[in-house]
Amino acid sequence: MKLKTKFIIASVLLTVIMVDMIWWFRATDSDNSFEVIKQNYLSVFPGFLQNPLLLTGIAIVFLVISGIFFVQTRKGNLLKIVSTVGFCLSFTLAFWQLFSLMFG
Repeated sequence: MKLKTKFIIASVLLTVIMVDMIWWFRATDSDNSFEVIKQNYLSVFPGFLQNPLLLTGIAIVFLVISGIFFVQTRKGNLLKIVSTVGFCLSFTLAFWQLFSLMFG
């Protein structure tokens, strides 16, 4: 697979998870109980995806794939800095998601 294609896939995967995390932050911005907040967050997903553990697992997989692709695209001179930032962000968010699994 070409480096440019891997970079695009990595960027899309990272963006999807970042949008998901922003949605979570927006959902938790209210004074409701945790159960109401969780239901509001999950309500935007199809029925088969309305499981927080499944969503966290998918997020971790997407972020690891994104991080690996960013590492591979760092070898090209054109995208070296952007790929390094994407790599760091992907793995930082993956560890954050893993941490949330332990205490969720």
